[in-house]
Amino acid sequence: MNCTACTRPLDAPAQLCTACTRGLDVRLAELPGQYLLLATHLRPGAARGDGPVALVRTPPLPVREDVLDMRATGGMVTMLEDWRAAMQNARGWGPPARTGTIERRVMAAARGLRINLDWIAEFFEGAGDMAREIRALAGQAAALLDPAPPTLAVGECAADLGGGDICGAPLRVPTGTGAVEVRCRRCGADYPPHMWLTLATGAWADAQGVAA
Repeated sequence: MNCTACTRPLDAPAQLCTACTRGLDVRLAELPGQYLLLATHLRPGAARGDGPVALVRTPPLPVREDVLDMRATGGMVTMLEDWRAAMQNARGWGPPARTGTIERRVMAAARGLRINLDWIAEFFEGAGDMAREIRALAGQAAALLDPAPPTLAVGECAADLGGGDICGAPLRVPTGTGAVEVRCRRCGADYPPHMWLTLATGAWADAQGVAA
């Protein structure tokens, strides 16, 4: 049986491998904070010019529509709540409440999924789709918060995480930087340029080639 998110072979029947479960947990933990930080990327309040200075408490138009879409209904909160509802339905539970501010709903949905992550990783048939969609969501939020410079794909990290689990995180290097090595942002393994071709062709590096 293979992981339904990354297709790696699994040692025992399950839906997600250890690495994908760990990545999903980290992203669910980070998403509420990302949601809060996105508020600072809407345009800030401005002072009125007619009479005494007054604070405009809502962002003036135009605002960044991509950030607004992520923070509004239909964005981050809806994806998290929909997956929480699907998980609870699969467990035979009733639908979760969707009350309070969007901020609180994001926190509640992410927490509800994390609490049930062991069951999700082992039994939930939608776990692979959930892991991929939440990975993409977290990536979109991170890009809005800190736009990355243009990069070139090097390959996938070949570091052994123990127990036969390979990291597999995508490795990218900024263009035009003259970088002498690329470091995996997930596990910290370093790869000098002479190993990039091996990674790009899909041949895993041997134990001597991966930095501890």
